[in-house]
Amino acid sequence: MERTRRNLWIAFLGEAKANRMYMAYALKAMEEGHPEVAQVFMEAAGAETVHALSHLKALGEVRSTLENLVAVTEGEAYEFETMYPRFIREAEDEGHHQAAESFRLALAGEKEHLRRFLDALHHLERKTGQKARSAPAPGRAVAPPEPLPEEAVAVPDAAREIVTEKQRIARLARIREVIFGMQDGLVTAATVGPAVAGATATGSTVLVAGLAAILGGTLSMSAGSFLGSRAERQVQEAELARERWEIEQRPEEELAELIEMYRLEGFTYEQAREMAERVAADKELWLKTMAEKELGLSPEVLPEPSKDALAMGVSYLGAGILPLIPYFFAAGPAAVAASIAIAVVALFAIGAIKGWLVRRNPLLSGAEVTAIGGMVAVAAYFLGRVAPV
Repeated sequence: MERTRRNLWIAFLGEAKANRMYMAYALKAMEEGHPEVAQVFMEAAGAETVHALSHLKALGEVRSTLENLVAVTEGEAYEFETMYPRFIREAEDEGHHQAAESFRLALAGEKEHLRRFLDALHHLERKTGQKARSAPAPGRAVAPPEPLPEEAVAVPDAAREIVTEKQRIARLARIREVIFGMQDGLVTAATVGPAVAGATATGSTVLVAGLAAILGGTLSMSAGSFLGSRAERQVQEAELARERWEIEQRPEEELAELIEMYRLEGFTYEQAREMAERVAADKELWLKTMAEKELGLSPEVLPEPSKDALAMGVSYLGAGILPLIPYFFAAGPAAVAASIAIAVVALFAIGAIKGWLVRRNPLLSGAEVTAIGGMVAVAAYFLGRVAPV
């Protein structure tokens, strides 16, 4: 749910920004005598507004009119009393006079907006008899936020844990390949063996068919794991490259996005800005932070196709050989029974291990995997019995 809310806010900010930009582009097109182009921009701006409103509604941010008025008066007061005065000072200090004038124009507008919103709030209170929680009055100073405490110095053990935790999660992700490969190999061998044994009494035929299925499956599963992991890595690398380009080419926009992300996490604007500027001082840290917060990716832990393919292939081959062992020494129902017994025990062990890794009841997890694999093997055996030789 938290990730969805973050994504909704990011989408809302993007749509709202696009709306304003398209409106500006439309005005410029009209100024240059291109009304047909301006119409395209205006239509797109309208669509972006619809999308933004939909996202905001899904967030539950459109509340009662009384609550909405209180929220906007607080926001306008902060912009009038704190945000724009600081923006003007910083723009003047950097010699960006056009920006300073733009901020002053907005500041004058915010003062008028605050006055009108407060009038509307008081009118609504008289009309409905409801009393809103306190709202700021024009000219009243807004208390500055508490400064952030300096970061505590991490102890060595904690630092090591931070560094190794992602590596541990990456290893757990590869265990997925191992569990998947072993389970698939076992089910395949336990399926092919009884099926062929049900159609023929020759032990060598069962072995040849089983080994062929396992070897073919090993190559197929390894190749599939490699290609899938490689495609996933390429997608993530492309996203990271795009994010790096945006940081290089549009640093102000990316910094504003990072500030908004921190604000969505509950920090005040001042706190969010301070943290974002500290992060932005190191471009690699900036990239890592944006990737994790905006894309849900970690540059430190990318898929490794070769290791994933090796884990899949070895686990598939090793587990697939187990149900075929009885056919080296016997044939007929005895070999089939022993093969199924080995597969059942191995499937239970795999399920129990999986349950332990994901913090579930190992016995229940083992029984679940065993039941599924056992049903497949039994069904395959009866199919072999009824199949024509």
